[in-house]
Amino acid sequence: MSRLGAAVAADLKIDLSRLDEVEAVLAKHQVSTSAAQPTPAHLRFTSLAFHGTKLLTGVTRDGVKVDPEHREEVPFTFSWNLTTGLHGVGSDENLRGKSSTLRILMWALRGRCDLKNEVRSWIDHVEVGLSIDGVEHRVSFDVDHEDNHRPVGNLIRTGPAGTTVIGAFDSDDAFEDVMGAAMMSALRLPAIAATQEGRRTQHVWPTYAGALLIRGDNLDLLLGDHRFAGLPSRLLSMFVGAEWAAPRAEATTAATIAKTELDELQETAKQNVSALQDAYQRARDAVATAKEKLEQAGKSRYDLNAINRAVTELAELDSQTGILNRRLLAARERFAVASSQLAAEEARRVQQVEDAHAAFFFQQLAPHVCPRCSAPVTAERKAAEVTQHECSVCTSTLDLAAQTDHVVVATTVPAADRAELMQEIRGANLTADEPPAVREFGDAADGDDESVGDVVDVVEALNQARNEAERRVGELERELSALDQRRVEARLVLERNREAIDAAAAHQQAELELARAEGAATALAPDTSRVGPDQGRIDELSNDLIVLKSAQKVTTQWVRDGQKQWLADLGKDITTLAREFGIPNLTRVELGGGATMTVHQGGQTNPYSACERGEKLRLKLATAIALIKQGRTSGVGRHPGLLFVDSPGAEEVPIEDLDTMLEALQREATAADIQVFIGTRHTEELVSLLGEDRCRLGRGSHYVW
Repeated sequence: MSRLGAAVAADLKIDLSRLDEVEAVLAKHQVSTSAAQPTPAHLRFTSLAFHGTKLLTGVTRDGVKVDPEHREEVPFTFSWNLTTGLHGVGSDENLRGKSSTLRILMWALRGRCDLKNEVRSWIDHVEVGLSIDGVEHRVSFDVDHEDNHRPVGNLIRTGPAGTTVIGAFDSDDAFEDVMGAAMMSALRLPAIAATQEGRRTQHVWPTYAGALLIRGDNLDLLLGDHRFAGLPSRLLSMFVGAEWAAPRAEATTAATIAKTELDELQETAKQNVSALQDAYQRARDAVATAKEKLEQAGKSRYDLNAINRAVTELAELDSQTGILNRRLLAARERFAVASSQLAAEEARRVQQVEDAHAAFFFQQLAPHVCPRCSAPVTAERKAAEVTQHECSVCTSTLDLAAQTDHVVVATTVPAADRAELMQEIRGANLTADEPPAVREFGDAADGDDESVGDVVDVVEALNQARNEAERRVGELERELSALDQRRVEARLVLERNREAIDAAAAHQQAELELARAEGAATALAPDTSRVGPDQGRIDELSNDLIVLKSAQKVTTQWVRDGQKQWLADLGKDITTLAREFGIPNLTRVELGGGATMTVHQGGQTNPYSACERGEKLRLKLATAIALIKQGRTSGVGRHPGLLFVDSPGAEEVPIEDLDTMLEALQREATAADIQVFIGTRHTEELVSLLGEDRCRLGRGSHYVW
């Protein structure tokens, strides 16, 4: 059972048997349930060295202005051994490397470069020594000018066990990641939970490091350089050493994220419900409209049922008529084929009879002259046909067997032809005295290969087939005529009630529309038992948010209670330091937990934001020194004891006040054993106060390096 979980359960009056549920919610939303009193780490630089080549345009290596076209490459080497206390970087003129020196220190410390691209392109190598709680670290890197001036190097730690490479890097992002991970761990700094655009994020080493730098042109915030997501307040709690500062930030972040997601889901659900309600109402309106149309259609004076039956019957008759037409067409084709076949067979039989009669006729002829040369056929020649069996015309030898049947045919005629001729003449002989109709359809085919009965059967069969086809055609034509009559009658009914057809169609359409509308209305009807796709998540977030808000409330109260006395003590220290730094009429400073400050001065009360910029500089500097001193004195806090002050003289600080501030700053830094770097244009004041070893200067027009 964690302290925070138990406190939340008590706040919400939840039975301890359900404590696991509270703990699960806090764990799910990444809220720490335990905390420890932080102790500050000691961070300082031990050395700074870098070298490269400057490309100067329009000035000489001594900083003297010359022709703008003048270009000069100037190699440089910078080296500085550092201890605790106050160190100064100064130049009598701007743009001489004062601020760049501090930024190189910050580059090595944060892994993030704030140098101008021009200055970064000059530097070839940087090497910085660091001490963290007495453990030596070294940052060493080259600047690869062939590849976007990227840093390539490593971070090394040297301890009793030897040298360890903590991390290597070959890009800006990798450099920042290596330094961030190493500094957060070594300085025992927790990530500061926050939100950005509704998503969880964390402020880590760059945010803490940004609070170590006080710049004369960035004094709007009392702590840090970003107002985003209440960051100054969270930084203050972290540096003061509030035990539950990190869990409070986590609970606040988790509650914010959960509330954002819950609001979005609820808004989406609300829109969905609204859309469904609108759709359901439209469906109900459609049902009412369809019922009204159906009612109006039912008021027709026509017998709609009869009309519907007529329409249905007409459709069926049309279908039947189509079928009969196809059958009639097939029957007519069969009739035509049968008639054609019968006619062909009858014509063949008639031709056969005519051929037989012709042959018989010619056999009965008794020529008197030769048909070729007109020579007379004598009686002797005719008698010779019987006695000598020779043709009386051509003297060819005659077939004796054929003569017996009174057929005259030469023996030189092929046997098959003689037989066929004899058969034809024999048939003609038999039918010479029969009536023409009998001869035509009866026994005219005696000379054929088939029997007489077979011939009659073929003709009869063809005749029967033709008659059957003719009968079927007539039958179908009568059926089709009957259907046509029924169709005419149905159409007459519809013609007499044409308006009723439209009424029947309208009635059917109204029934269809009503069915559709009722189906849609049923589907869209509200169902309170059904849980929407987001409802489960909404319920879950709603319950979680209760726990998270309680955790936020509890931890906020713990932080307030824990830092209340510390903030009061800080206010006193800030008042003392600010007066030493040059605000003599300051009577009291009240430091709020939200990193706000109320300034009592000259009988008036003003917030920090209403102070002059020179006063803001002194108050911000006094706040940073007070935080470090309190941590060193009480052993509670998180400020690493390192501070950068850039260009304080630019903010309406008279030279005599600057001397006073520098003296007080040196005194406090030395007493608290902290390291402070200051950059200013007042070089003589720096040297006279700190001495040459603690200063790096660019006097006159000269460069610092």
